[in-house]
Amino acid sequence: MPTKTFFNLSLEKQNKLINAGEKEFSRIDFSLSSINRIIQDADISRGSFYMYFKDKEDLYFYILEKYMTKMYQKLLQNIEECQGDLILAFELLYETLIESCFQKEKGKLFKNMFLNMRFTTEKKMKLQPPKEVIRKNSQEILSYMDQGLYRYQSEEELLDIFSLLMLVTMSSVTYTLINPLEREREKVNYYRRLEIIRTGILRRDNNV
Repeated sequence: MPTKTFFNLSLEKQNKLINAGEKEFSRIDFSLSSINRIIQDADISRGSFYMYFKDKEDLYFYILEKYMTKMYQKLLQNIEECQGDLILAFELLYETLIESCFQKEKGKLFKNMFLNMRFTTEKKMKLQPPKEVIRKNSQEILSYMDQGLYRYQSEEELLDIFSLLMLVTMSSVTYTLINPLEREREKVNYYRRLEIIRTGILRRDNNV
């Protein structure tokens, strides 16, 4: 996270540094990104950079968190618009993410962030399952869901449903970015997976 010194900067100077970071992380994979190019674009000294952020990883995660927060808010909006139906909400989120990743302006940044998700998970989330990551927002998420739509025995199971949908969605978006020529085929596969989650895999007349 940025230091207090960063937040004491004017909004214009904060945005200039953030924009420089986004430009660099859009240009190249995180592991090859350069603080030198970031500070040149931001027109600050290296010493100033370290007054604001611990390292480039700190800046990267701050930018990532900003977009993850936007994604989370978009998902809540989708759930509300879909009257509490998580499946429909994730379908809309999937469409938004795919379009964002292939757009000209911010597409390269989104693409690199998704393709760096393994690094993000290992370094920042410490391989925690998605449910642990969203737990702090669990009550807010549950308040948006139409809980009458689902078969469940506890709120924990509802969070499992949410986590599973998130995993399937992120996996499909990442696959599409790695294999852009299979975009339409993967979209069909994604919707099929959602339908499997919606209906379950056991026959209704199965007494086992």
